[in-house]
Amino acid sequence: MSRRIYCLNLFLFIFLLGNFTLVDAQVSCVAKAPSQVAVGQPFQYQVTLNQKASQIVKTNFSNFDVLNGPNSSSSQSITIINGTQTINNSYTYSYTLAPKKEGTFKIPPTSFRVDGKTVSSNEVTITVTKGRPQPQSREPQRGGTTASSQFNKNDVFIKAFASKTNPYVGEEVIITHKLYIGPSVNGGYRVENINLPSQPGLWSYTLGDPNAQAKQSSEVIDGKRFVVYEIRKTAVFPQKEGDITITPMEMKFMARVLVQRSSGDPFYDRFFGSQSAQDYDLDLKSNAVRLQVKPTPSANKPAQFSGLSGQFSANALLSRSKLQTNDATNLTITISGTGNIQHIEIPEIQFPSGLDVADPKITDNINTKGDHVSGSRIIEYVIIPRNPGNFTIPSVEFSYFDPKSGSYRTVSTNPFTLEVEKGSGQNVSSSRSHQKEIQFLGNDIRYIKTNQLHITPVALTPFLGSPLYYTLLLTPLVLGIIIVLVRKRQIEYHNDRDLVRNRGAKKLAQKKLKHAHQLLQDKNNDQFYEEISRALWGYMSDKYLIPRSQLSIENIETILEEKGIPAEIIQQFIDTLSQCEYARFAPGDKDQLMHEMYQKSIEFIQHNETISKKQ
Repeated sequence: MSRRIYCLNLFLFIFLLGNFTLVDAQVSCVAKAPSQVAVGQPFQYQVTLNQKASQIVKTNFSNFDVLNGPNSSSSQSITIINGTQTINNSYTYSYTLAPKKEGTFKIPPTSFRVDGKTVSSNEVTITVTKGRPQPQSREPQRGGTTASSQFNKNDVFIKAFASKTNPYVGEEVIITHKLYIGPSVNGGYRVENINLPSQPGLWSYTLGDPNAQAKQSSEVIDGKRFVVYEIRKTAVFPQKEGDITITPMEMKFMARVLVQRSSGDPFYDRFFGSQSAQDYDLDLKSNAVRLQVKPTPSANKPAQFSGLSGQFSANALLSRSKLQTNDATNLTITISGTGNIQHIEIPEIQFPSGLDVADPKITDNINTKGDHVSGSRIIEYVIIPRNPGNFTIPSVEFSYFDPKSGSYRTVSTNPFTLEVEKGSGQNVSSSRSHQKEIQFLGNDIRYIKTNQLHITPVALTPFLGSPLYYTLLLTPLVLGIIIVLVRKRQIEYHNDRDLVRNRGAKKLAQKKLKHAHQLLQDKNNDQFYEEISRALWGYMSDKYLIPRSQLSIENIETILEEKGIPAEIIQQFIDTLSQCEYARFAPGDKDQLMHEMYQKSIEFIQHNETISKKQ
């Protein structure tokens, strides 16, 4: 009995250690496709190899549209005959094609790189007809599940949400775009060619950290759990009343689906079952967002209403209240809160005569890292008193609309009294005299000359009544008149705030462009385009004395035409703004786009200044 068991075990051992014969090392590469299809009908073009390719070298589908692919899958089969085991590997590369027109076309051989060598498939001939194609015979499949039977294209979509759809003009609205991915996308995904929505009639800020990962959550919809990614969050501020539509966001989405193929034999599948991947290309498009913007109430609207909506506060600080003539003091006004900070205008302050006030320095501190836009605008004046006395700097009022309470609110700063004493008026001069020492060379005492001197008389011209006399007499009078006229002109200039804004428009815009250039060098993309936008809008507002709250991309053309601005300037301004908005989100070389936008902004301001001087 034991001898019989020993022989049986020996037989099984020899059987299991039988020769393992692999397929011939010769590479096979076979292409196949239906022989007849209709125009526009999708079909599968497949190339099967018995060894894995490292690269697809060449394809030519000139008469067909490529709808999908290349997609790869692999399988392995093992057969044992008379103790000899054979392993067969199969690698399939497939494309989904659609014919462009009717006719008979040939798909040239497709080439692959295998083990450093190039192998090519056979040529495939396909007849394309107008009508319905003849049914193609299909080989029965042995068990298994296809990827198409598992993937549901409704498992992937984009939705856009608005925090409110009936805001006031200037009120902040948060637009959120979310990407939903369902359970059938189990092998990963890729997002390409994102087309951001157009937002006409809205001033926008991108919220959140652009370098951070998208926020992830999960939602259950109709009993199915979705992974949700917050891919974009924007704060928008309507610039006009009426209906405003935010166009859909679009993107290319590639979904990969993994499928475990089954032979019907659980024991076989456990050890030798294969898994394949199928890629699906989708064109995703979100819903559009429609806002019905209502005007702020006309009742109880303050005369100095800024046009802004939100919540704001204001305070002021005077660095020195007691000083002497020709000394300087700083008046700093800070308006802070939540809202469209960039649209806060420079307040109109009636400074007393006798004070020289420089053009204000404006600093914006805008926070877009959170869920809302907040921050402050700091306006700093340098004041130099020229005359002694007490001067009152009036309070600054800022009026805005509060959407939460539905009412107008006015905040104001405290007035300041400036006490100015007459300066010492002493001029710093040097009383030192530098005298050269008298040096006698050779002898300490010179001898008196005894030889005859030859003296020639010189004609003397009287100084009184000479041209030099009258020149010296009239010069102080002329200089005094010039000083009086220049001083009068300076006083008139500083009292004319509109003139100050107009003449200082270029200088202020150049300061902002200088800051934008620094942001460009720091590769700070978002803040660069915001600073460029502020420079352009601020320049047009100051140059043509248009309140910033009245300007938007929709009405700028009409307002500038009413001001008599040349058409070429209007068109160049609109084109530059449009390019700024496009370049901000356009794909490609970010550095090059920022450099081009910076140059275009400089060229626009220089061109406008040239045209203005000719008028």
